[in-house]
Amino acid sequence: MTSVNTGSGLMNAVVYQAPNTLEYCQVPVPQVGAGEMLVKVKAALTCGTDLKTYKRGHHLMPPPTLFGHEFSGDVVEVGEGVKNFKTGMRVVAHNSAPCGVCYWCKHNQPSMCPDAIYNYGAYAEYIKVPAPIVRLNTYEVPDHIPYARAAIMEPLSTVVHGQSKLDIQPGEKVAILGAGGPIGLMHLQLAKLRGASQVIAVDMKEFRLQVARELGATHTINLNDTDPIEAIKDLTGGIGVDAVIESAGSAETWVNALKVVRKGGRILWFGGLPKDVQVTLDSYAIHYGELTMYGVFHCTPVDVYHAHQLIMSETINTEKLVSRQMPLAQVEDALKLMAEGKVIKVAILPEME
Repeated sequence: MTSVNTGSGLMNAVVYQAPNTLEYCQVPVPQVGAGEMLVKVKAALTCGTDLKTYKRGHHLMPPPTLFGHEFSGDVVEVGEGVKNFKTGMRVVAHNSAPCGVCYWCKHNQPSMCPDAIYNYGAYAEYIKVPAPIVRLNTYEVPDHIPYARAAIMEPLSTVVHGQSKLDIQPGEKVAILGAGGPIGLMHLQLAKLRGASQVIAVDMKEFRLQVARELGATHTINLNDTDPIEAIKDLTGGIGVDAVIESAGSAETWVNALKVVRKGGRILWFGGLPKDVQVTLDSYAIHYGELTMYGVFHCTPVDVYHAHQLIMSETINTEKLVSRQMPLAQVEDALKLMAEGKVIKVAILPEME
């Protein structure tokens, strides 16, 4: 095992204590075991999941817990048996890995794995990467890719997973409800890469719609002054779009997706709703319209691989997804900026004062 000198054995970190309560404090530097790695965090990104957890909690993150899960950094310690990584390497790691042996993994559905391991604690000076994640979902980052852009691998892998289900075809018309957030903007770019001829971006914030236009949206609709259902129908000659991506995570947009898709079209419900929320759907439209609807969660190691390749090859624009940089002590402020729609993502830099 290669060890690192962490001084007092303590590090600065952000701990999620309860909804709307984060604590910036010192905690022990994680100890590394066989197959694991310790990474010095160079950049950690804010995301919609962190924001939802901060505001209302999350079943995968019972408090108190270290917080944050999108990061990139430098390897400073490797455990016994680690073969593909060494100290000094620039790396990006996903926040999870499936078990590989359960019913769902054996049926090629590892995103449903009930025994998947999850890793949190990116809002800190150091983070330990568990052995299954080191083995399956960790990659080297070349020197020409900034740490913050590499850290987009985790959310992009979930978008890759969703797009693999929706299977957009060249020439199709696509609407993205909640297009101005980081997930929606990644869906927009992948839809364009798959050959969509028309991508309609719907959002509430003009700043985010401007970014959507810069990333290739053919039309943008601001919910504050335009009825999205009527506008999308007008843009498609009254037929509706071939595919709808719901990434706003609201019951209203789940229902609206059925109102803007054409007969025989497809819907991707990507934005998750709180556990007990019930949605009333138009069964007539679903049945007689032969609609295909997908619910998706998380991703697979194959999706992580493709997300890594998309970023490292600079096939998608990751620069516009990171709006600004802030120090570790200001994670809560960064999340509030996201909630206000003033940023896409914020890069948290532990070394920034």
